[in-house]
Amino acid sequence: MDRLEGAWHGQGSGSYPESGEFDYLENINFKKSPKGFMVYSQTTTSLQGSPLHQELGYIRADEQTGNLELLIVQPTGIAEVLVGEVMRDGQDFRFELDSKVVATTPSAKEVTRTGRYFYLENGALSYQVHMEAVGEEYQLHLEASLVPSESN
Repeated sequence: MDRLEGAWHGQGSGSYPESGEFDYLENINFKKSPKGFMVYSQTTTSLQGSPLHQELGYIRADEQTGNLELLIVQPTGIAEVLVGEVMRDGQDFRFELDSKVVATTPSAKEVTRTGRYFYLENGALSYQVHMEAVGEEYQLHLEASLVPSESN
């Protein structure tokens, strides 16, 4: 998990029946807390630089069992609790997390299930987000490829 620490940037694409297809730029930061968990923050913009999305969260890992918990809050009124495991292959690893709870505020869109899949391979970070929302079946919603920012 320490190899995640720092800033990452790159480009992603998404689609969903209610929004169509779109591309975006992304910045993710992982910062290790003195208490052992990681603080996660993410922002996206359009290719022209307009703000699109942001979220904050925490990653808690049990290095001995490989279990992982990810808690995410979005300003759109959605909170996710995801659990999964870390799988390692030398210096590379992946973690696959599925939602145990998705909570929404009364004004948020309906989201009933999420899955987040991160892959760190050959120094690059990629991910996919799957979602079941607004009456649609569980499906791929977002995917992106990121590299370390120069400040890492």
